[in-house]
Amino acid sequence: MRRRSTALALGVLVTSALLTACGGEASSNDGASEGDSVSIGLVQEARPDVEPWSLAWHDSVENMKSEDSDLTYKETFDAYDATRAEPVIRQLLDGGADVMALSTFVLTDVAKVVATEYPDVPMVLTSFGEPQQPNLNLATASYLEIGYSTCWLLARLADDGRVGYVGAQEAPFEVESLEGCELGATAANPAAKVTVVNSNSFTDGQANREQVQGLLDDGITEVFLGSGTEDAVGGLRLCEQEAANCATWGGDARKWAPTASVLTVELNWSVILDELVDQARNGLEEATVWNLTFGSGGLSVTDFDSTDNVSDDLAAEFQAVVDGLADESIELPDSTVHPGFR
Repeated sequence: MRRRSTALALGVLVTSALLTACGGEASSNDGASEGDSVSIGLVQEARPDVEPWSLAWHDSVENMKSEDSDLTYKETFDAYDATRAEPVIRQLLDGGADVMALSTFVLTDVAKVVATEYPDVPMVLTSFGEPQQPNLNLATASYLEIGYSTCWLLARLADDGRVGYVGAQEAPFEVESLEGCELGATAANPAAKVTVVNSNSFTDGQANREQVQGLLDDGITEVFLGSGTEDAVGGLRLCEQEAANCATWGGDARKWAPTASVLTVELNWSVILDELVDQARNGLEEATVWNLTFGSGGLSVTDFDSTDNVSDDLAAEFQAVVDGLADESIELPDSTVHPGFR
């Protein structure tokens, strides 16, 4: 069995009635044996070219498929409410999905129902609370680690120690990533100051852009786009235009800001999905909570090849911070978003 981490990450909006087939035909959900084709049904909140969050899911499954010729998947997009998403989820399951990945907490109630009706299909939901036996796993990420690492780097890059934090709607994961951001910035520079603004939307790129512009007008050029969702793309594109140092989390933000995206803390969902594919082939294990951390391999950071702003010495110092988070020699407060996890 593959090594298990402890828990997964919070979702954000919902998903869609549009199905896109990826990599072949779906297999039957009667159960698969070793070497048989396994199909993942992936319920996304947006297309991967729209936001970092969905890009992370897409890239994780694509990487899995490239290493497993017997793996296929189907994605759905833009089902913005659970009522619209539910029939699409059932369509995936009835069409042969052997593993179901629900990438948003909005689908919590629906997930509990379909998990009961399809008890042999291993499922994962990005949400909080307790897993539902026998097959509904939960997933989250260490937002403290995401915020700490990101703002440590940004504070070191800022000549005056000022870092901007652009949130969306003060969701729990944003509150916790901001807490980590403030801790990381202070560790990097005791005089650091984090200025917080909000776009008030997970989807309004213009609102995010305007908040970033306000920070730039104030002379703050190191900016953490804390939502990781669709709104953040507006800010990323402005950062690229203005040559600011901006960072976010999810999938590699250099897709939208090739040079200004100084850092993305990437989410590797294959840490969980590999295990669920294994269960589809070999039988269910107890449903659990998964947590993406640097230590579990669920979090990683992009390299600095595309930017001249991070020196080799600073890159080495930053790697030491990431290593300290991974081995937990850098202590963090208890998580309030997912108690009991880092």
